[in-house]
Amino acid sequence: MPQHKMVVVDGIRYRVEDAPARPEPVQEPSPGPGQQRPAAPSSDDTPFDPDAHTVEDVLAHLLAADGDERARVLAAEAEGKARKGVLEANLTPPGTSGGAAS
Repeated sequence: MPQHKMVVVDGIRYRVEDAPARPEPVQEPSPGPGQQRPAAPSSDDTPFDPDAHTVEDVLAHLLAADGDERARVLAAEAEGKARKGVLEANLTPPGTSGGAAS
């Protein structure tokens, strides 16, 4: 049996000469000297919506947020998806003690 070089495209094996053409990946041009990338929209523009984010993203936001923002996001989560991983999370930042001293 002849040996053919094979490629896998979308989980299907093809001989190299029979493989469908793959589109080239699109790369954003890097800014030149003296230019800056456009700034990402700031969190001040729109409030953080926990329903639009993963549990990990919501927890990271809560750890970085102040008390008012934390309360707002937790209330929005309770009214929305109500995920246990968010509502019952220990929001004590690493390196600080969240419990009572013994």
